[in-house]
Amino acid sequence: MKKLIILLPWLLILSCNNSSGSTSSSDNPVSDARPVSATSGVDKGTITCLMDGKQKAFHVQKGFFEIPLDVYSKGPKDGLELLDGDRTKEGFQFEIKNSGTTKIKDVPGGDMNCIWGYYNSAGVVYAGTDVVVNVTSYNQNHLTGTFSGKLVNVNYDGGLGGATAKIAKNYPQYIQITDGKFDLQK
Repeated sequence: MKKLIILLPWLLILSCNNSSGSTSSSDNPVSDARPVSATSGVDKGTITCLMDGKQKAFHVQKGFFEIPLDVYSKGPKDGLELLDGDRTKEGFQFEIKNSGTTKIKDVPGGDMNCIWGYYNSAGVVYAGTDVVVNVTSYNQNHLTGTFSGKLVNVNYDGGLGGATAKIAKNYPQYIQITDGKFDLQK
């Protein structure tokens, strides 16, 4: 329950970002992301994975940055955040530990204040309910790692409302991620 209370503000923010409508580049609920070479903008690295068995590659345009995972702490910045996807750009948003393994769960047992989310091409939000992220290398300017797990469509059953909730039911309730890799620059 404590985890849900912590995750709820994040889901509300994501839902509010989606409430003004969305655009879709495809009617296919699980479409392929744009190839890395076909994307313009600043190259901050890539995120690749198998999403429900289909290869996906994301060209990351926003770098990661350091954060304290305990938002009420004045202690060290022990986490990393990336905000590259949103209701208009397919991609990921995450907050993870800056070393080792991060476990994100919708039940007790996950790492506190850590999240992994995905926006599909229509702006539908998926939140990590059982995700494992391994940071393999981090040096303030370069981050590499792996991830896998299950994401849930937060508006599948009407969820938090908004315009995206109306289209969310047309997309899968769950997405299974395997063979995820990220290689990012600050």
